[in-house]
Amino acid sequence: MTIGFEHIRANIAVEIEEIGTQLYYVYNYQGIHFRVFQSILDLSKFLEDMSCTWIFECLTEGELEDYFSQLA
Repeated sequence: MTIGFEHIRANIAVEIEEIGTQLYYVYNYQGIHFRVFQSILDLSKFLEDMSCTWIFECLTEGELEDYFSQLA
């Protein structure tokens, strides 16, 4: 379930997803490239210098939904 959404730039957004009691942070680049982070700190590090690793990466919303359905 999406509990938050914010545009960082016109082509980049961050979504906060809640699965059970865990929050996930989704970096959404133009709706064609998604990266999932387990913490806001990991996302922040990634946004600063692209050095942090993510826990999942995909190219479609369908793949992203499938990933989250597996976690539920």
